[in-house]
Amino acid sequence: MRKIRNFLAAGAVVCSLCALSGCAVDPGSYQFSRDELAEVVSVELIEYENPAQKHFLPWVPDHSSDLKPFDSEKVRVLETLDADMVPQFGETLCECDILYLYYAYDSPNGICMRLSYSDGDFLILNCAERSYAGYIGRFSPDGEVARFIGCFSSRGSFEFLMDFFETEL
Repeated sequence: MRKIRNFLAAGAVVCSLCALSGCAVDPGSYQFSRDELAEVVSVELIEYENPAQKHFLPWVPDHSSDLKPFDSEKVRVLETLDADMVPQFGETLCECDILYLYYAYDSPNGICMRLSYSDGDFLILNCAERSYAGYIGRFSPDGEVARFIGCFSSRGSFEFLMDFFETEL
């Protein structure tokens, strides 16, 4: 009887540790504030050619030291949103749910949206094709990572923002 009790106690401890460790790496939720997006002066649809993009292992919670700077040489501007549409774009972005500090990739790649702030910083919104994983982060004018935010919680949020642009992809 004592062996059974010890076995059950050990099993309960193992199950508890598994449950707690599984929650430890779950990302939080994030939404942009209207105040932050009020400083956006332009929104562009860009293509960022980055074949060296690396996918992170999902069970490692912090890859902040592995994030790569943004290389403006790799950018091709596809479309610039009309200035009168920028506030509405910001309002829509405020409604998007983001997986906070979810490190999927070390840098953006492919179709992105670049939001330029009045102080020279810019925000990159990227979502991998056929996936929610991507890259959302703020960069300084020289391309250094200023703040990593995470990625969209669904591909639909990115596609909803894409509807602001006329460019067919």
